[in-house]
Amino acid sequence: MKRALLIVLAVARTAAAEPEWARGVPQATQDQANALFAQANQLFAEQAHAPALEKYQAALALWDHPLIRFNMAVTLIRLDRILEAADNLERAMRFGDAPFDTKDRYQQALDYQALLRGRVGSVEASCDQSGARVTLDGTPWFDCPGTQHKRVLAGEHAVVAEKAGFMTSSRRLVVAGGAAATAKLELVPIERAVKLQYPYSRWAAWSVAGSGAALALGGVFVWLAGKSQMDHFQADFALACQMGCKPDLSDQPGLASERDSAKLKGAIGIGMMIGGGAILAGGAIAGVLDHPKRILPNLEVAPTPGGASVRVGWRF
Repeated sequence: MKRALLIVLAVARTAAAEPEWARGVPQATQDQANALFAQANQLFAEQAHAPALEKYQAALALWDHPLIRFNMAVTLIRLDRILEAADNLERAMRFGDAPFDTKDRYQQALDYQALLRGRVGSVEASCDQSGARVTLDGTPWFDCPGTQHKRVLAGEHAVVAEKAGFMTSSRRLVVAGGAAATAKLELVPIERAVKLQYPYSRWAAWSVAGSGAALALGGVFVWLAGKSQMDHFQADFALACQMGCKPDLSDQPGLASERDSAKLKGAIGIGMMIGGGAILAGGAIAGVLDHPKRILPNLEVAPTPGGASVRVGWRF
């Protein structure tokens, strides 16, 4: 590897046609870049990767030569800055093998490119709501509307779109090496997404109250029927017992039956009124206390390779 990097840029030599990557760069500037490039190579050979990177960046600022970018990409790999390495390696190879001094060195670049391809993918996100802001893994990315692409490390990533007054839209994407994952972000207004959830079915409490009222009303009629029958009994008793009757009316079985029936109806009527009143009160209280709760949708996003599948539920 040391031997691979300790090279000198050879494009400044006289040639019939100036290569594209040297066009417009004065010879003096090329010489300055070559000097910085040589210093960077020496630092790399000494395993001083961070100082070497600074020298490569300084050389690149003078002359955007593919070999400078290639050596810088290898240095970035050593520093585990994979995304930057992939970007620089891609730019280093934009002219093919022409800038590379040997076929072996170009093959090395291809090998590095294959290596990075397995560790790097890309994310594409799009949204339509104007004013929404998109973040990628918690870092601001772009403002909507629009579509953006970004190179990322292979693995799981979170894309989130936010806007005041709207439900936050989030997606978890699993990006495979060399592949792209896409996310379409749609924001829903909060007032449209909110669902009113009652603790009980709204009709249940009032149905119970209605049942109680009906039972109590039925009890009134039964009690009135018993009272009417008791009035008849008292009239019949006055006629039948002018000369006296036994207290238990054992000598007047018809009157005894009429009296007992009236008492039973009165007791049943009172019981129905008490029970119906209690049911009515309970149903009315439940209806009054049955306040709705505002429920927001719970977005459960299951990551899948190349994208995300979404399941929407409701939470309390």
